[in-house]
Amino acid sequence: MKILLSQNIFVESLNKIQSAVQSKSGSLPVLQNFLIEANKDYLKFVSTDLEIAIKHITREGFKTITEGSVTIPFKKVYEILSSIDKDSEVTVSSDDDKVSIVSGKTKIKIASLPVSDYPAIPSINEKESFKMNGFDIISMIDKTIFSASTDDKNSILNGLLWKKEKNIFTIAASDGRRLGVISRDLKNTVKKDFKVVIPSRILGEISSFIKSNCDKNDDVLVDISTNKIGFKIKDTDFISSFIEGNFPSYETIIPKNFESSATVDVNKLLNSTKRAIICNGDLKTGFVKYTFKKDVLIINSSSQSVDFEDEIDCDFSLKNEDFVIIYNPKFIVDILKNIESKNIEFHFTSQTTPTMLKTEEDPMLVYMIMPLKSY
Repeated sequence: MKILLSQNIFVESLNKIQSAVQSKSGSLPVLQNFLIEANKDYLKFVSTDLEIAIKHITREGFKTITEGSVTIPFKKVYEILSSIDKDSEVTVSSDDDKVSIVSGKTKIKIASLPVSDYPAIPSINEKESFKMNGFDIISMIDKTIFSASTDDKNSILNGLLWKKEKNIFTIAASDGRRLGVISRDLKNTVKKDFKVVIPSRILGEISSFIKSNCDKNDDVLVDISTNKIGFKIKDTDFISSFIEGNFPSYETIIPKNFESSATVDVNKLLNSTKRAIICNGDLKTGFVKYTFKKDVLIINSSSQSVDFEDEIDCDFSLKNEDFVIIYNPKFIVDILKNIESKNIEFHFTSQTTPTMLKTEEDPMLVYMIMPLKSY
């Protein structure tokens, strides 16, 4: 294989696939390499760590002298290319187990690994795919993904449930202590129903990629097959297997009726809770007490050296005079940071059962959080 391409196209292509390159040596050293496949019409860049695979195709800024494919160590080559002038032309050629990279007077020869060692990457079936607006997808992801578990011991909760029944598309995430559920009406744009659990990691990558590479009107092709999901975003494909298992039946924990409710300004609550966290000093294990009164919400936190109290207005309908409840403040902050509404509604049954949080503007977005038991 021999190709000529511009430095900026080369680096831009590597940027788009780098998140699936295996960063540490493992049982398959070839996973620390990326694959280039060259023909006269396009260059294909591929990376995978066996959890996620990314393919990127470029159709400009190159010339193929000799068609072929080669695997190249990602880290060293990326660092070298990043130090070369953006307007430079780079020549890449392969010979047996070596790859030569030349730009001006800079010449590098680096060991390669056989293309035959590189895992086969499934393709996206565009005929079986459905289309969604990219920013609609990431809006749903961003409003739920923070509720997913980061504990590898409970793998099914490391993913997000994607479910379509009739015309309603739902994404749900939970770590066992909180739940985020968002639904949208697809209005007959997607024919087949599905129910799968997708690793949160690939959805986080999709969200970041769309924000960096797409316009508000760009669509994404989504291919959900028997054992994988694929996303085609312009000239880049993301592919991942599903997480096997049954996602918890979250519908059963959402109460139909509540004893009391409160409406609070989002920005005021967010800023006050952030101040409480600062005074508490521990975002992961700390807790904050929320005392709801008829017209005011009192927020308390403490540490060995600091006691914090703040008051903000609220509209509270209550059966008792005061309602005191304790939360992990991170759960509150995560929700408030990811909604666009002016106010947030709290719906309670008791101090020991899950609290529902939702907004008037988006009734198809629901959060449930478990309170803590002691202060």
